[in-house]
Amino acid sequence: MSSRNKKWDELERLRNEAQDLYESNSAQHKWTRIRTKLEKIIELDPTDKIALFHLGNFWYKIGLSEKALTFFEKIIRLDENHMNAWFYKGLVLIYMEEDKEAVKCFDKVILMHEPPNEAWLNKGIALHNMGKFEEALRYYDQYINFDEKNQDNPNVLIKKSAILLELGRNNEAVIFYDRAISLDKSLRKKMKRPKSK
Repeated sequence: MSSRNKKWDELERLRNEAQDLYESNSAQHKWTRIRTKLEKIIELDPTDKIALFHLGNFWYKIGLSEKALTFFEKIIRLDENHMNAWFYKGLVLIYMEEDKEAVKCFDKVILMHEPPNEAWLNKGIALHNMGKFEEALRYYDQYINFDEKNQDNPNVLIKKSAILLELGRNNEAVIFYDRAISLDKSLRKKMKRPKSK
C-alpha cells in the first residue's frame, strides 16, 4: 500500500471516529477527544473544510472567539461560498462586538441558496446592537414570519419587544413582552415589562 493510500485511509478512519464521537452521548471527555482527532485530520490534510469547521465551532463554543474566527476564515479562503463558515463567522463577530462586520457576513449568507432563517435573526441582532432599530425590526420580523415555529420563540419576541420600546412603540412592546413571558417566565430577568403609553 502506498503512503498516499495510507494517508487517505488514516484520514477516513479519523473522520469516522470523530463522527462517532459527535453522535455519542456517553463519551467521556468527548470534546477533547473530538478536538484531538480533528487536529490530526488537519495535520494530514490542512484543507479539510469539515474538520476546520468543527474545530472553529469547538473554539466558538468554549468562548475562544479569535481562535474560532481563524478557522472560519481559513474555510472561506478555501471556499468563498461556504455558507456555514460565513454564518459562524458572523456569530463570532457579534460576540466580539464587531457588528458591522457581522452584518456583512449575514448579508452573504442571506444571498446564498437556502440560507438558515437564523441569518435574518442574527443580522437583526447585529443591527440592534448598532442602534439601527427600524432595520433590525425588519429582520426580526423576517425571521418570525419565515416559519410558524419562529412565532413562538420567546427570545426573539423579547428582542422585538425591546426594539419596539426603543422606537417608542410601547403598546406593541407590551404585547410582544407579554407573549414572550407567557412562553418563558425566566425572561423577566432580562427585561422589565414596558409601560403602555
